[in-house]
Amino acid sequence: MASSPRLSRTGFHARSVSLPSRPHPTVPEYDEILCRLQSSGAASSSSSSIRNSLEGLQDLHDCLGSLMLLPESQQALAKECHGELVDKVLNGSLQLLDICGTAKESLMMTKECTQELQSSLRRKGCDAKEASKYLACRKAVKKSIQKALRNLKDLETSENGQDSFVMVSMLREVEQVTLSVLKSLLSFITGPKDQSLVSKLMHSKSAKLETKTEFEQIDAAMQSVEKHKAAGINSIQADVADLELSIEDLESGVERLYRHLIKVRVTLLNIISY
Repeated sequence: MASSPRLSRTGFHARSVSLPSRPHPTVPEYDEILCRLQSSGAASSSSSSIRNSLEGLQDLHDCLGSLMLLPESQQALAKECHGELVDKVLNGSLQLLDICGTAKESLMMTKECTQELQSSLRRKGCDAKEASKYLACRKAVKKSIQKALRNLKDLETSENGQDSFVMVSMLREVEQVTLSVLKSLLSFITGPKDQSLVSKLMHSKSAKLETKTEFEQIDAAMQSVEKHKAAGINSIQADVADLELSIEDLESGVERLYRHLIKVRVTLLNIISY
């Protein structure tokens, strides 16, 4: 998605004569965060980068919320309350809540089966039965995520051109960058679609130089155990512990983002129903 320099160049009043004649001080911050998130989207392939993106989204939604509370913004949004553009924004915000909810549920499910695996490793090690149980949980998580992503088709294919009203355009910009980060998160949770790739990661010497996510490491280890191949218990325990910590960090970020999404949606609903 292209960046949005028009806000930096022309100020908050660029697309609506109803808005302030001078740029609002929050706009440069909004622009900076938006551009940073857009440029870092392709690099969101680690838990730390995704966690940073989630934190950036929270700041972006804070900026958006502040701009929405300006009297000029509220007046203009109220005039558009029955318009098609606002309807699209409301529908988009609902879909974002759904996909964010899927991310929360997926992380919770994975954490639960990870904790069960960790408990088993401490008590008796890990056998093929425990490995199969873990992989069955991961399969259910991936199925849920794939279903949620299919339901995003309408949101992804919506028109992204400039809107005549600045606040609607900002709402849609935030919607798209939020969707991009959430998709990166869900792809990070599911890991590679090709299961043969996981196998290659375990057995190829050259692949050892590749960076594997915490989810991929445990998936690959459990596939190896399920096939009754040797696996170092101490190494698995350490990797499972790392995965659990990563999940907890991501859960915290997703939960805070979920609350921000609700806040923006409630603010918009309050404005247009006033």
